[in-house]
Amino acid sequence: MPRDRQLSLQHALLPLRFFVGGTFLFAGIDKLLDPAFLRVAGPGSIGEQLTTYSRISPLAPLVEAVALPAPLVIGVLIAGLEIAVGLGALTGLAYRLCALFGALLAGTLFLTASWAIRPYYLGPDLPYLFGWITLALAGHGGLYVVGDSIERAFSLAPSPALPGSPPADRTRRGLLQLVVLAAGSLSVAGLAGMLSAIGPAFASGPATSAIPGADASSSAPPSESGASLAPGVIAMLASVRAQRSTVFTDPTSGDPAVLVALADGTIVAFDAVCTHAACTVAFDRLSGNLLCPCHGAIFDPAHGARVVDGPTDQPLQSLPIRIDPSTGAISVAG
Repeated sequence: MPRDRQLSLQHALLPLRFFVGGTFLFAGIDKLLDPAFLRVAGPGSIGEQLTTYSRISPLAPLVEAVALPAPLVIGVLIAGLEIAVGLGALTGLAYRLCALFGALLAGTLFLTASWAIRPYYLGPDLPYLFGWITLALAGHGGLYVVGDSIERAFSLAPSPALPGSPPADRTRRGLLQLVVLAAGSLSVAGLAGMLSAIGPAFASGPATSAIPGADASSSAPPSESGASLAPGVIAMLASVRAQRSTVFTDPTSGDPAVLVALADGTIVAFDAVCTHAACTVAFDRLSGNLLCPCHGAIFDPAHGARVVDGPTDQPLQSLPIRIDPSTGAISVAG
């Protein structure tokens, strides 16, 4: 291909390069700033997400064998790789290698986080997969690459490695770029970790209360008399009907869960962990549905928490409950 046509192609790919690179860099930083993400359990945690993937993903055996035993390691690894891939795309350092890792990350996310999304074209990770593949095939073409300046600083040849360059020079350039990229990635990750440790002011994760009209009941609501509930009782019938919903912790799984009073007075209970990415859903008084604040999934409690809209086709898990007819005490059935 003539040189001018090559440059034209590289210029045409610049928007894709900076978008996917910037997005992955932001995604890695965002994970480290999210106080809920790097936890073994809880709403929005990497542990909850991996547990969900172990139920819905074709990579479930791999998730169970490798990821579930060490969720925090996996969370830090994903965030760190996203930062490195993003920096590599933006700076041109180890460009093709970073693009290949970007494709690997996007492909893995497609087979886990996006696998339950139907139809497939609504999933966000598949376009990133093919975007990274395109960048890996095309290369950066020498555009907006910081490698030359770094090589000058270390007294290496400023020109990019050409097919006729000595193998030793190409190897040294490649190793130098990897070292600089690793140092930059660790610096960015360390700064994000420090900001996250300072406090919630830098937190980026959504809270369940962000949904207008969402129920904000306590996970251990008091009874009508103001006294604590008896052991094993999660709520009182009259209280749930008055509030329309009550949140509690499922004693079997430890997941957040929700009781909902339907229009006909029936009480139903569901695991509140969204089947898309393990965020915690909340009851919306206006619509009578359960809404996920992270990615917009909507579940209808009147019809078995089936999916009304959003990036999943899996309903919430129904929980069996028992209601004492004499006292109105509600408990989770064994």
